[in-house]
Amino acid sequence: MGERGEFVPRRREGRNLASLWAVAAALAAHAAVVPPSPLESRLIAREIAPGEPVRVEVRSQAPLASLTGRFLGEVVFFVRSAQGDLWEGWTVVPLDCKDARATLTLEGRDPSNRPVRSSVETAIVPKSFPEQRLEVESKYVNPSKAALARIAREQERLGAIYLRRTPAPLATERFVAPVAGEPTSEFGARRILNGEPRAPHPGIDLRAATGTPVAAAGPGRVALAADLYYSGGTVIVDHGGGLFTTYAHLSKVEVEEGATVAPGDRLGLSGATGRVTGPHLHWGARVGRSIFDPRALLDPRLFPLMPPSATAAGGPEGG
Repeated sequence: MGERGEFVPRRREGRNLASLWAVAAALAAHAAVVPPSPLESRLIAREIAPGEPVRVEVRSQAPLASLTGRFLGEVVFFVRSAQGDLWEGWTVVPLDCKDARATLTLEGRDPSNRPVRSSVETAIVPKSFPEQRLEVESKYVNPSKAALARIAREQERLGAIYLRRTPAPLATERFVAPVAGEPTSEFGARRILNGEPRAPHPGIDLRAATGTPVAAAGPGRVALAADLYYSGGTVIVDHGGGLFTTYAHLSKVEVEEGATVAPGDRLGLSGATGRVTGPHLHWGARVGRSIFDPRALLDPRLFPLMPPSATAAGGPEGG
């Protein structure tokens, strides 16, 4: 008690200070322990640049009931591989992308429906595309009213095909070239037809005389085998996960829709049908609506599998 009878607490500075230091040390130690991410991911590409495909591989520490992702505003559709804890998907850096960096965001659900989240950021290499001037028949630059109606129907049909996401396992081996000819045009070239600007070239043109056998570049199922206004005799192969390849201007289509094909299987014969300046094969590739250079599929670096002991790379592989 004090002189006036008030209660005066005993001073314990040393003891209180020691307690505070102990609490601070415990908090610091706790903050330094960062739990490992439940999702390990890597981006695989020739380079992370406009017009390039990116293979995404994600491994989970625990089983997942589902997994979705987003990259540059587009949904990444994932397919569970035969390994069980490995999920794979395709995405694309859009041709007109001006961003310097991109983030892949991932969200999964465990068997109890609890969310599991992760993200990885990567730099985007800037890239420009050439300009190409061509002279073609005027009907392919300014179609008639009847032709416009046909084009609209065909675009609607193609749009429905490219919305499909077949849950087939992604290919584990690189694709093959559909013909042996060299490229005669560049992917992504800004086309000017008869002096009028048009959309960028959605593939590459390969040298091929009329009647040259055209092979499927990779395993899949024929999603379209038809004659179209612009691309003439056309075959589209669905490789699963939203990945498609296109073979156009064929003089003869030799497969039916729904047929299963393997790399090297014959799809038809090259020609000069549709909007062309001469015989060749147009070879295109896309993931959903996004086009990319099909030659990337010939690069074996896009087809490795993440080993069980792999850790998050945090960036692209390949150069």
